[in-house]
Amino acid sequence: MRKLHLSILSATLAVFMFHLNRAPGKIGTISLHVGKHYVDILNDSTFPVKSNTAMRATTPPVEDSTWITSPTIVNFDDPKHGFTLPPTTFGVIGYNKGVVTTLTTSPMLEALPFDQLIPLLDHLQQILKKAGWIPEDDNENYTWVKIESESDRSALQGSLFNNARTATLMIPRKYGMSLIVKCYVRCNERDPSTAKYLIDVSIGEDFSNSPPPQRP
Repeated sequence: MRKLHLSILSATLAVFMFHLNRAPGKIGTISLHVGKHYVDILNDSTFPVKSNTAMRATTPPVEDSTWITSPTIVNFDDPKHGFTLPPTTFGVIGYNKGVVTTLTTSPMLEALPFDQLIPLLDHLQQILKKAGWIPEDDNENYTWVKIESESDRSALQGSLFNNARTATLMIPRKYGMSLIVKCYVRCNERDPSTAKYLIDVSIGEDFSNSPPPQRP
């Protein structure tokens, strides 16, 4: 039974990756990281950044935020800790003095049933681990989301009817991230067969000033 379940997850992820790999030819990509200048984002992106940027009413006007409202790929282009997210239809990039300070996005095109959410969540956690992101602390409520076993997935699905699950991640002294999994559609019914879920990603500076967690 476990082999069958893993086969289904693998097949779902394969379809997901197929569409992800095709997406760059069809939709725009915005390339950014916290600390990157707005002008460099304009030069490095195929997404129409300028026409989707709100300006702050100052003299002279300065960039306030860039909004993603159509299918777009977000490329977090830090040379060492970067990653590319699946296509999204929502994202907000915040600026201060023309430099990126925050990114908030939902790396999916729509809310998904739980069984489709899990391969996506696993993919995201794997690419973040590969890029060197680590939990801010070892508190089980804020570390990587456990989805390896059937019991892990069942416990997660049940808990999401009550609260969102947040993994608080970081690149020490550089970036901080909240990876949030939440129930979004028909949650009050508490019916796993009808509920749908979202994943949110929020990135800013790392203000923890804490050393990296010690590895055993």
